[in-house]
Amino acid sequence: MKGKFKIERSIYALGMFIALIGVLFLIARSDAVLKFKYFNEPSEHAVVRQEVEGSQNVPSYLLLTGPDQPALQNSLKKRLELMGKDVEVRPISSIESEADLSGYASVVVATEQIDLLKETNIVLRFVQHGGSLFFAVRPSPGPALSTLYQPLGLVETGNFIETTGIKLENPFFGDNGDTVFISDSIINSSLSVRLSGDAKLFASSSSDIPLLWKATYGEGAFIVFNGTMFTAMTDQSLFVKGIQQASEHVIMPIVNGRVTELSGFPFFVPEGRDLSPSYTNRDYYRTVVWPELQRIESKFNLNYTASYLAPVDTGRTDNAPYPVHDDLKLYGRELLRMGGEIAVQLPLSKNADQIASSHDISVQHIKEVLPGYAIRSTSSSSPEVDVELMKDASTTLVPNTDVQKMEKTIVLPKTIEGFSLDDNKKWQLFNELALSGFYAHSLYPNRFFEEGNAEEQLSAFTDLQQSMKDQVPWLRSLTLSKAGEAAYAYIYSDLYEEQDGDKLIFRTTAMKENAHTYYYFSTNRTIAKTEDCKVEKIGEDLYLVEADKLTFSIVLGGLQ
Repeated sequence: MKGKFKIERSIYALGMFIALIGVLFLIARSDAVLKFKYFNEPSEHAVVRQEVEGSQNVPSYLLLTGPDQPALQNSLKKRLELMGKDVEVRPISSIESEADLSGYASVVVATEQIDLLKETNIVLRFVQHGGSLFFAVRPSPGPALSTLYQPLGLVETGNFIETTGIKLENPFFGDNGDTVFISDSIINSSLSVRLSGDAKLFASSSSDIPLLWKATYGEGAFIVFNGTMFTAMTDQSLFVKGIQQASEHVIMPIVNGRVTELSGFPFFVPEGRDLSPSYTNRDYYRTVVWPELQRIESKFNLNYTASYLAPVDTGRTDNAPYPVHDDLKLYGRELLRMGGEIAVQLPLSKNADQIASSHDISVQHIKEVLPGYAIRSTSSSSPEVDVELMKDASTTLVPNTDVQKMEKTIVLPKTIEGFSLDDNKKWQLFNELALSGFYAHSLYPNRFFEEGNAEEQLSAFTDLQQSMKDQVPWLRSLTLSKAGEAAYAYIYSDLYEEQDGDKLIFRTTAMKENAHTYYYFSTNRTIAKTEDCKVEKIGEDLYLVEADKLTFSIVLGGLQ
């Protein structure tokens, strides 16, 4: 009898557990969960700030310019500022002594016309005595290059040549990251050169022309970029690599996040059986495409942001419900239960009135289907955006831009699109990740009608996510509004440094309360100790720093 009682008691306990799980599952699948504060109210975090002490400073770089490269000079100055650095700009012809180059973290040459130097021995002495000088554009042949070519790590120089593609000597991220980007769209004007055995090569072209290298000279070093691509802000990953090689350590703020956008949500499709004889188009998306997107999201924790654009012809008559409401309601509520977010997609149009009208209709649809849902973000198909339409959005996604602020809205760049990536798109992704620790990937599932092979493209997308997980497992997947919050410190704060022997003390001026700030920290030394931050090695001489306070410190160890 005693044993029988124990068996029945166990059965009752198991039954109650199963019933509890069932109730929780029903709640999670019901609309009641959408009424929770998490779904319909944006979270607000106070900003904490601190004043810095006079002993601390922001590292300063000297940018030497000429009359030949105004666009390059502007883009490099902007990049250094985005890296959190001060920049002083001077004509290269104004340098008269070694003292003119001293007192900076490094000197960057942003002109091909190095013959404008009054005396090449000035830069030779500067580097020999411990300075670093970075040629950020391929120098033109002439007397100055003839004098400098051996200290620059060259044994032979030839003619100009157009080069394409990029090959990295080592991955930037992880041990198995992408190193080869073969694309005719990646173009440089280079010199045909041969390096000395002492020069350290970081990148070359597809045809093995050296592009970026470092040459030790005396107690300092020359860093040379044998190309012309840094004018484009989106092609400056090798510039950042060169800056990292010019100092014992370099720290730069990043976002540490990625956004995966489902554009054209929720897959409005025409009638018919274009994609499969077994399903109507609408059923195919419901039965095949959407479940697979959900599976991929769950496996890689993507936290989709779905951008909704109201169809031009909604088919509405009088006060009848919009025909599109059913799909928006069905997919939208499932997306929110997955932890995703719904944004308003702005149409590709030059007519401001049409854009504003489309925006208002899209907002109306979302509010009717999801009463009380707070729309926190927008997604634009054009680089030109109307600030007025963004006034109620905390974050917007825009092509061909940088991480920046526009009045009260955080602007994040659309980086790549498509379920599979060629080498040119991989290069774009790699650059944005190296420059800001962020990328946005836009998917257009409704294009399956034009491109076909839906299942193959979804499989390629799975492979891409696995590759990213292997290369950058530390990268956070965020909804668009959360990514905007994560970019706050990247945009609004300054980072000051102070060094006491091997101890580096960093103070940031602002961050969101209860949030973390992230940085790339490059050094060829080991990390001996940290305070109020976590440090993770993510590449060759590269670390990810996660700080939870305004002030944090890193103690350097010996050489790696």
